[in-house]
Amino acid sequence: MKAYIQSDKSGEFYNINAFIAYEGFTHFGFEIEKYFDVNEIKDKNPENIIVGGIGNVRKRIKLLGIERNEQEIDYPYELEKYLNRKIWKSTLEQVLTEKQFNIFIKPDIDTKKFAGKVFKDELDFIGLIDENKPTQILCSEIVDFKSEFRSFIRYKEILDIRRYKGEWDKTIDLQIVKNAISDFTSQPAAFALDFGVTENNQTLLVEVNDGHSLGSYGISSQNYAKFLSARWSQLTNTIDYLNF
Repeated sequence: MKAYIQSDKSGEFYNINAFIAYEGFTHFGFEIEKYFDVNEIKDKNPENIIVGGIGNVRKRIKLLGIERNEQEIDYPYELEKYLNRKIWKSTLEQVLTEKQFNIFIKPDIDTKKFAGKVFKDELDFIGLIDENKPTQILCSEIVDFKSEFRSFIRYKEILDIRRYKGEWDKTIDLQIVKNAISDFTSQPAAFALDFGVTENNQTLLVEVNDGHSLGSYGISSQNYAKFLSARWSQLTNTIDYLNF
């Protein structure tokens, strides 16, 4: 069993997530090999796991000749009732033309183009507009979340829940998380449910994230390795040796 883990140009792990993955896969006896760009990897065995940024992981899947559903799972229709706000699709160009400001915007297709944020005025669009290729986006009404939590889900079970933003004394409603897992019938083998808590203690879904390139957010190295292994094996239709 082998795990290829991304490094920077100097050969050091490219971020803390890579190091945590290294610790986890090493614990389970995986052979570890570093890489900077997946084009360097000559190995064609799909069982060997790739750990790294979303670009490298998806490039590796393509190099292996594996088809992947390119539609992101941000807001699954099964979980719409947990949002409690309007979500719609548009383009950056349309939003700017119609001056639809003070909404949260994130890329819909080209997820690496920019980080999701609240667009307040014309200045937020600088450098993002491409007149020849409109940028497909997801728009959301703003919710004032006081705290936000990431629930790591593996094989329909909660692996861990970590607070990543906001007030430490806010807690999410665990039953709502469990209900969402049950309702999400099209869920992948490993993914994250991000939930936020409002001022009046409502637990609402922030978004859903695929599990193949997620950050560790403080979960244990062993759980992180299990999480990544579950999604990689599903994407490549190979055995998950950490399925225990």
